[in-house]
Amino acid sequence: MQKAYIALALATLLLFSGCIGGGGETGDYFNEGSWDSGGDYEYSTSAMMAPGAPAADYGGSYSEKASDSQMVIREGSISLEVPEGTLEEKKEELGDLISQYRGEVTYVSFYEYSYAKMYSFTVKISPNDFDSFTLGLSNLGEITSMDTTLEDVTDDYTDLQTRISNLQEELARLNALYEEAKDVEEILMVESEVTRVQTQLEIYQYRAEDLESRSAKSTVTVYLSEPKPAVETDLIMPLGEILGMFLGALSFGIIVVVGLAGFLLPIGIAAYLIRAAYRLLKRKEAPQAPPKKGK
Repeated sequence: MQKAYIALALATLLLFSGCIGGGGETGDYFNEGSWDSGGDYEYSTSAMMAPGAPAADYGGSYSEKASDSQMVIREGSISLEVPEGTLEEKKEELGDLISQYRGEVTYVSFYEYSYAKMYSFTVKISPNDFDSFTLGLSNLGEITSMDTTLEDVTDDYTDLQTRISNLQEELARLNALYEEAKDVEEILMVESEVTRVQTQLEIYQYRAEDLESRSAKSTVTVYLSEPKPAVETDLIMPLGEILGMFLGALSFGIIVVVGLAGFLLPIGIAAYLIRAAYRLLKRKEAPQAPPKKGK
């Protein structure tokens, strides 16, 4: 009777958990198979901001876009080209600007190409400072590209919190059933359900924390590039190529000469021996002149 009671309770919990993850728009959004931790969302891209233009001209401030009850994720990227020879100086100015807005640099990388040198910075900053910070970036150099995204995840976060609460209640009921289990079979049945619910709960908690983190701090990727003078590629690169071609041709010539010598030397020796034998044979076949008689 006790086993039947536990089986019935587990079946009821399974049916209840199925209702939690059932159909509906919010339920479909959190399908585990379709989840992408990077955020598979529709983004809206703003127009490029002209240097010195007011932030309000490009979609308004953050406070106008989101109220206190909303959870909004705001991200962006900006590419700047600085005058030749000023890359390191502008890098220091960027660091000062980040410190001014109490930002955090989470990643820095440096690239060098034949045509340019570039720094890439990933910066975490308060959403309220997003517009002011990006506007300050325009003072570092010429903006070559800029885009921002604004994503309202309030409904998604609310749905996650509901699912987390329901799973916590289900886990509490399973723990109560575990205390009532009398034999190994019952214990294993309950433990299996506890594992399933606990795993699902941790997944939802991770997603909720990810949304909280991304909404609490905006991510701005800054690309700072400096063009290289054309003289570097016009003079240095061709000289290197010419030297490489010369060394390659010299190596090829040596290989050809050695190869021909190895091939022609045996033929030359054989021809010389044949010619010597032929001459010797001719001498033997030639008639000898009679000796002259004395007077």
